[in-house]
Amino acid sequence: MNLIVPVSYFFGTPRSEVWELDTSAGNKKLLHSIPDSGREVRGKGITGLAWLDDLHLVACDFNRLFKLDKKTLSIVSQYEDDELNDLHSLNVDQDFIHVANAGRDSIDVFNHQLQLLERISCLNSDEWQKRKAGDYSVSGSYFDSAGCGIPFHRRRVPDKWHFNHVFKAPGHLGGQVVATSFATRCLLDAHTLEPVSSALPIQPHDGFVYEGFLWVTTVSGQIYRAPFKMPFDFKMVIDLFKIAPHQGWCRGLLIAEGSMFVGITSIYEVTTRTDWLSCPIEETRSGIYQLNMGTMEVEAFHDFSSTNGSRIFTMIADR
Repeated sequence: MNLIVPVSYFFGTPRSEVWELDTSAGNKKLLHSIPDSGREVRGKGITGLAWLDDLHLVACDFNRLFKLDKKTLSIVSQYEDDELNDLHSLNVDQDFIHVANAGRDSIDVFNHQLQLLERISCLNSDEWQKRKAGDYSVSGSYFDSAGCGIPFHRRRVPDKWHFNHVFKAPGHLGGQVVATSFATRCLLDAHTLEPVSSALPIQPHDGFVYEGFLWVTTVSGQIYRAPFKMPFDFKMVIDLFKIAPHQGWCRGLLIAEGSMFVGITSIYEVTTRTDWLSCPIEETRSGIYQLNMGTMEVEAFHDFSSTNGSRIFTMIADR
């Protein structure tokens, strides 16, 4: 089967690419480079990608949501506003597109025409005004300091909840908008901020619903699953980095045709967020693991590593 893989880069000029991966042959092919928006952010690029319908995909980068033509991958339409900041995953259902707006600490709800219907803000008014004005403290070199003069939609800011994966639960489960929260290490109801899952020992990143279970990865490569009912009670299935040859920041999850695909991204700085790492950062890689769903054995590692610091957030099955 073929996967479509969005790739961006830590180093050099910001750019966003769409690649095709033939999982049988292991071949990779660059399909398209996304045109610049004029709102680029250093070290950032395309993150979320999903099928919108049979003719279009929808994607996001740091501060833009855009619709792509299936055949040409050209941008058909796009949405931008000044509160989009560090967009992570997006999820498409029959009626809506839900986007994890991590830097704004919100879940943004769009219709299929990319019109913003609701911004579920998970900050109170005072917290949002301080975030927007740059009234916060930073440590290290990653975040842009207060007073840097960079507009909010291009500024790298510390967040509170750090939402990654988002989805709308079906009606029989209550219809809540649910998101993985890096800060709380569990899944939250975006409207109430109440936990709707058991807590995980390491920060969760991505989720995928498959055959009656919700599967979740942690950034440290642990894979959990829970029956698809609330509250989600997660049990670990496998600790990937105990059996896999390469480690990295784990994000991107897909289950299809008897295989599980798990993305990892190279790590370039040791922080408290990487205290689980058991190898030198120089040995971390960017790529996609392919696991057999029946045995949970690693069948292949599709290497996307690059001297420019390739970043993988997700992957989807081609149609």
